Amino acid sequence: MTIFTLSLYIAIAAVLFCVISGVTGVKVRNWVITFLQYFTGALFVFSGAVKAVDPLGTAYKMEQYFAEFETTFAGTWFSFIAPIFPKLSNVSSTVSVVMIVFEIVLGIMLLIGAYRKLTAWAFLLLLVFFAFLTGFTYLTGYVPEKG
Repeated sequence: MTIFTLSLYIAIAAVLFCVISGVTGVKVRNWVITFLQYFTGALFVFSGAVKAVDPLGTAYKMEQYFAEFETTFAGTWFSFIAPIFPKLSNVSSTVSVVMIVFEIVLGIMLLIGAYRKLTAWAFLLLLVFFAFLTGFTYLTGYVPEKG
């Protein structure tokens, strides 16, 4: 399955959610925002479910990232946060499960439209985390080894 096919399936699911919202009489102010909300919710549920199949694999990747963060930040003016990463590495299994549950719950909250303000802040927090991870990978060229 390609990224395009996956995106297409998730977009179809988001359109179905929009149609269901319209049919059930849910008040929609902006259909584009509603579509994006459902698209992101479906994406998070799918992504979290894929990670939930192998949470230990996710934990191993996080351990690799934590080790790389420690060595990268140790020689910079961010060296004060470098000692945090060995501690996070020791609890990577717990961090992995918490992150997976957080992603799935956030996706469900987006799909059902629950606690809009809390969901928006949680969404921002998760996006900042993944943006940092992606930016680090891009800027350093670091890619974890296949396990």
